[in-house]
Amino acid sequence: MYKKLLALCLAALLTASAAGCSQGTEGSSAPAEGGSAPAGDAAPSGEVVTIRMGGWGNFEDEHAPGTVGMEEAIGVKIEFQKYPTDADFWNNLPAQIAAKTAPDFISLTNELYLPYINDGLVVPLTSYVEDGTISCWDSIAQNLKDIWEIDGEIYGIPTHQSPAVFAINMNLWNEAGLTEDDFPETWDDVLAICQVFKDQLGMTGLCLNTQEFHFTQYALSFGGGWGLGKTINTPENAAALQFLIDAYHQGYVVTPKELGVSYDGSVLMTNDAAMSTGGTWYINDFAKNAPDVEVRYIKIPHAEGHEDASGTFHAPAYAILKGGAHEKETAMAINYLMNDARYEAIIDLGYIPVDEKFFDEFREKQPALADQIEALPLSNGFGYPPSGKMFADALISKMEEALFNPDSTVTGAQIVEELQAEYGE
Repeated sequence: MYKKLLALCLAALLTASAAGCSQGTEGSSAPAEGGSAPAGDAAPSGEVVTIRMGGWGNFEDEHAPGTVGMEEAIGVKIEFQKYPTDADFWNNLPAQIAAKTAPDFISLTNELYLPYINDGLVVPLTSYVEDGTISCWDSIAQNLKDIWEIDGEIYGIPTHQSPAVFAINMNLWNEAGLTEDDFPETWDDVLAICQVFKDQLGMTGLCLNTQEFHFTQYALSFGGGWGLGKTINTPENAAALQFLIDAYHQGYVVTPKELGVSYDGSVLMTNDAAMSTGGTWYINDFAKNAPDVEVRYIKIPHAEGHEDASGTFHAPAYAILKGGAHEKETAMAINYLMNDARYEAIIDLGYIPVDEKFFDEFREKQPALADQIEALPLSNGFGYPPSGKMFADALISKMEEALFNPDSTVTGAQIVEELQAEYGE
C-alpha cells in the first residue's frame, strides 16, 4: 500500500511539474565584482536572469563565495532559499514542486535521492556535460561520478565529499580521566567508556540522534546496510538496532529529541554527551557556536568481527528540478559555482573538495580531518531503498517507539523484518 501511495503522489507531482512550473524569476542587477567562471557558455541575452537555490544548514556560507562575479560573467544571479532543517527540506520540497514554489535547483544529498530521480523530478544533466555547459565534470573523482551517474544519465554535480566520523568531546573525555589511548575501536569499547562516564561524571556518554543518517552508521559498522532495499532484513542490521535499543535502556545513551534540540552536535556542545556519530560539518559549527569545546574526529567504531566495516559517504550535489523556467541558465550557474573561491570556502567549513588537486590544501587547513581523505575510497553509500523518505520515516518511528516507550518489547529483528516487508525490493 505504501508503494502505491508513493507512486500516486509522485505521479501527481510530475504532472504538475510538466504542466509548466515556473520556479525562477527574471530581474536585473548590477554586475558583481571579481571572481572568475569556469568554462561554459556566456549568458544568452543582455538581461540578468535570477534563479533560486534551495538547501539547509550552513547553506549560504558554503555556496555564496562561488557566486562572486557570476552576474558579470554569465548574466545569472542566484538567490538562496534556505530550509530550517533537512527534515523541513524533505517534507516540504514535493509540495513546493506541485505548488510551483520550489527553487530552480537544490543541493541534493545522495541519502534520499532515488525517488526524485526515478520519478523524473530531477533533470538529467548529461546533455549539458556533453555540450560543455557543465565542464567541471571532468575534474570530479570517479567514485563521486559513480554515485550520481545512474543508468547512463548524470543527475547531479557533486559539491563536496564527507565520510562520516565519530566525534568526541575532549573536554568531557579528559574530565573523565580518559586519554587518546582510550579512543574506541569497537562498539563494545564505546559501551565500556559509557560506563566510565556514568561512574566518573554521573552522565550518559553516547549521543544518538534518531535520524536515518545515524542509524545507518550503526547498520554499516555492524557489517550490514540497506542494500537499496534488498538487504534490510539481515542479522547484522538487526544486531545494530538492538545494540542501540539495549544501550539506551541501560542508560548509556541520550538523544537530542529528549533534550529539546534537533541536532547531535548541540548535545556535545552543551556537554550532555561526549560521543556521537556525525560528520565534518562539526568543524565550522563548533568554531562558531562552541569554540571552547575541543572535538576530536576518529573512524566510526565497528562491531566485533567486522574490522573492515565503515560508515557512510556523504556526496551532496547540485541538481536541477523538473519544470524550472531557466534550465540552461541554471546549468551555467552550477558550472560557475564549481570555482576555486567556493572550493576555498568549503575547505574552511571542513568539507573535502571533489577535485583531488585541493586535497593537500585540505590536509593543511584541516589537520584534524586529514585522515578522512584516506577513508574516502573505503566509505559506503547510504543504500536507502527507492521508497526513500517513507523508509526513513518508518525506521525513525519504529526505533523511537523501541527507545522511548518503556513498555515496548519491539526488537531490532522485528524492526528490520517489518521494514523489509514494507519497503524492501
